[in-house]
Amino acid sequence: MESKTKRITTIAMLCAISYVAMAVGRVPVVLFLKYDPKDAIIALGGLIWGPLTSCIVTIIVSLMEMITVSDTGLLGCVMNVLSSCAFACTAAAIYKKKHTFPVRSLG
Repeated sequence: MESKTKRITTIAMLCAISYVAMAVGRVPVVLFLKYDPKDAIIALGGLIWGPLTSCIVTIIVSLMEMITVSDTGLLGCVMNVLSSCAFACTAAAIYKKKHTFPVRSLG
């Protein structure tokens, strides 16, 4: 039971940190594009606890973003989930499959 509680608490903390980073750290890049630092936090969570965790955090934070600060509605939420999952879940899945990569000497 302790492990399940710890996992739920960790996911909730990752969601909270990602949401705060999204709300505070949005940087406009081009007219309609904005840099969103929440993806880095979601990816770190996925690297530590696995791709399923990053997918869950992505869905929760994207729904919270859609309800509170987003002006793109449901379409923006779907796009946000797809782009964040494509980044974070892919990195977490590759890292889960192979934790270390061999370092080859140049000489």
